[in-house]
Amino acid sequence: MQSAIVRAVSPALARCELTFLPRMPIDVTRAEAQHRAYVGALERAGTSVRVLPPEPDLPDSVFVEDTAVVLDEVAVIARPGTETRRGEVPAIV
Repeated sequence: MQSAIVRAVSPALARCELTFLPRMPIDVTRAEAQHRAYVGALERAGTSVRVLPPEPDLPDSVFVEDTAVVLDEVAVIARPGTETRRGEVPAIV
């Protein structure tokens, strides 16, 4: 069975890190609904989903795939390029 780790949307999502896009308003309520739909799609596909709690102080923490890629035989742990995202890694490791 496939498994996935996801993290709930941070209430601070609107303060996410942007490096090459202009800032646009983010509807956190809509993002939460989209995330629930994403988790539901994974589950309907037969994936076992582990949902981590939101990180209120880490706006980008919903993007767990940016911090680690885990396969059966190896895990690759990333070091985020921006200082504001480095606090996301310990919760995944």
